[in-house]
Amino acid sequence: MKSRLVFLTKTFPFASGEEFIENELPALAQRFDKVILIATSVPDAAKQTRSVPENVEIHKIYASDVNKALLRSAAGYFFHIPKEYESDADKLAIGHSPEKRLFRAYFLAKGLTVAKKASAILEKTDISQAGGVTFYSYWFYDTALAAIKLKQNCKARKCHAYSRAHRYDLYPEFSPVKYLPLRPYLLDNLNGVFPCSEDGTCYLKRSFPELAAKISTRYLGTTDHGIGPDKETGVFRIASCCHISPLKRVELLAQALAKLSNSELHLEWIHFGGGSELESLKQYAAENLSFMKVTFAGETANSDLMKFYQQNRVDLFVNTSTSEGLPVSIMEACSFGIPIAATDVGGTREIVHDGENGYLLDSNLSPKILAETIASFCRKTKEERAAMRRASREIWEKNFNASENYENFARNIYPK
Repeated sequence: MKSRLVFLTKTFPFASGEEFIENELPALAQRFDKVILIATSVPDAAKQTRSVPENVEIHKIYASDVNKALLRSAAGYFFHIPKEYESDADKLAIGHSPEKRLFRAYFLAKGLTVAKKASAILEKTDISQAGGVTFYSYWFYDTALAAIKLKQNCKARKCHAYSRAHRYDLYPEFSPVKYLPLRPYLLDNLNGVFPCSEDGTCYLKRSFPELAAKISTRYLGTTDHGIGPDKETGVFRIASCCHISPLKRVELLAQALAKLSNSELHLEWIHFGGGSELESLKQYAAENLSFMKVTFAGETANSDLMKFYQQNRVDLFVNTSTSEGLPVSIMEACSFGIPIAATDVGGTREIVHDGENGYLLDSNLSPKILAETIASFCRKTKEERAAMRRASREIWEKNFNASENYENFARNIYPK
């Protein structure tokens, strides 16, 4: 049986973002005869920035074209929504909020517009020759709705539609209007929804117990680049990696380090990632962290980040975010045997086991508490620190090895 995977992304492999797909796509390409990848929201001037396996056929839908096409239908859906998309849960979530009602109208119009444009693309491919087709949305969002509509129009003998779920597309509190549209419809019409953390899976099952059988965790994963240098250098190096934004609170780490100026610890900090608050963070470091070496590496290619971990000992990786799904940045650090100090948000506790491979910190932690945590770890014995390094690697090997996770995932969504 010829198999086809129709993979709906936002921008990958164009522009930047969705870096995690790079590790997953080879496993999908190996399992399916052909992958038809449709990037559904591509900026007009975007160029392809990532390579793909030979049997991956790339198509793009421009975000500007989608936005032009959906305006009229969105206005209509604000006043009347087709009955098939209605649900008591949605009505209750919307209440009397015009903002939520408008968001649902936009969401529905966008998903259906993407489906229509993707369908036109697929008519020009060889998908009609396939005996089994899987439609896979990387996000539990408008592309998941598009995947459902494409499945409903599919003429193949076996057609399935699946979606991953991460953070902004899973938890309503992270939506601008504290609401995510059409959850019951999406769950009812997809063959499966796969949150990337147990925290996400438990949330969805609690919210929609009648559809719990369709929901199960599928961890993301990172590639094995080996273990980082094990020999201690006399300098305690801290690393962090994220976009510098209010949500990530990188300034909290800087403030914590400032409190260690008289600790006599030989500290070094390197941060990977840019963002809107980078310049203010640099200024704070210049004024308060002159007693230690600080490096702001800026936007860094993943391959360069992996080389850094391979070639430089990192003693502790720190994540101070106010919310997460299950951070890939922590998976990457753990794969090199790096202990972690991270806020206990989202699915972080599924990879950071307090006292075993690092520290779970209260989401409302202060710079003082973080400083005390760093100092406490620095003063552990060499053997205790080595044990935490081994534990980080072991946790990664057990749950977050990309080769195993993505091969299993590709097998699960293959048309049976």
